[in-house]
Amino acid sequence: MHRPVFKHVKYQGPSYNYNVSPSRNVAALDSVIASMHIENDPWVQSLREQLAKLPASPDRTRLDQKLSKAILKGNTYTHKGLADFARAASEICTDVGPWAADWYVDKVLEQAKTAASPYQDIISAWQHKEKTYLLNTLAQVRTAPPPYRPDDIVWGISDKTRALIECLLTEQSSSETDAEDYSGIIFVTRRDTVLALAEVLSHHPQTSRIFRAGCLLGSSDSAYRRTFLDITRRILTQTQAEVLLDFKVGEKNLIVSTAVAEEGIDIQACGSVIRWDIPPNMTSWAQSRGRARRQRSTFVLMFHEADVHDGLILKWERLEKEMQATYNDSRKGEQMLIDEESTGSHDDESQELYVKSTG
Repeated sequence: MHRPVFKHVKYQGPSYNYNVSPSRNVAALDSVIASMHIENDPWVQSLREQLAKLPASPDRTRLDQKLSKAILKGNTYTHKGLADFARAASEICTDVGPWAADWYVDKVLEQAKTAASPYQDIISAWQHKEKTYLLNTLAQVRTAPPPYRPDDIVWGISDKTRALIECLLTEQSSSETDAEDYSGIIFVTRRDTVLALAEVLSHHPQTSRIFRAGCLLGSSDSAYRRTFLDITRRILTQTQAEVLLDFKVGEKNLIVSTAVAEEGIDIQACGSVIRWDIPPNMTSWAQSRGRARRQRSTFVLMFHEADVHDGLILKWERLEKEMQATYNDSRKGEQMLIDEESTGSHDDESQELYVKSTG
């Protein structure tokens, strides 16, 4: 069993004031969302209209509870969707950097205005009202595309992204020293971060000419995934099959992926696997690490310098060594059994197998 070289990459946290977003587009989005009122939501208005027409009954009680829950938690299609959007943008700003957050907000709004048309996939007039309300709200967000000047991108990334870039350049240089073409996978938890990180790497002056990145997000179509942020899938310019083929033939040498690439997808052996986020469990750790299958390969784990995951990492390393020892012991046992059976078949010449129909 091949074991890649294990490395740690530590990074510092953002130094800006959390109360003031360094991303202009995130601030614009937050401002519009803060001005929204749940009573203006078409879903809430519809529930109130239905409630007014019902007499006292168990059905009216259930509807009243549904209305109260919608108002209390703000879990209507529009309000929850925009809250998820703002949360994802804020996390990208902290994790990847304000430049990536500006790009993400502007790109999602662009997709919303074209792909989330109120006349698309209409089932009822009610959905038409809901989507129109969403588009009217989004139209109030005043954003600007991020500048693609190299200096703006360099200054607009987080320390974590900077540490990742330094790691990628080191790994790529090592591959060149060993006379090998670089190939790597970066595992990221959030699919929105996958998109933002790939965009940065594709335009940052230190990486744009070296790494040819593709994205893998998975293809879940289950009902619970049909939320506002599903439109981010439309940002992808290639299908999963196209990305994998390009990676296989060398057109791409880097994949930024969610957990979909940990197992179940045929990906060629990589020389470098990097975990942007801490693995959620031992299975994820082992599966992602198993993607580094080249003879000279590395597995890199990124975590905050003040984080407390050091003990967890040591535990996983110990468990992995125990798993490897168990695997090697089982292989030795299987080989001994094969050898014994092979020897026994030669010594016992009286054993025969006769098939009557064939002789």
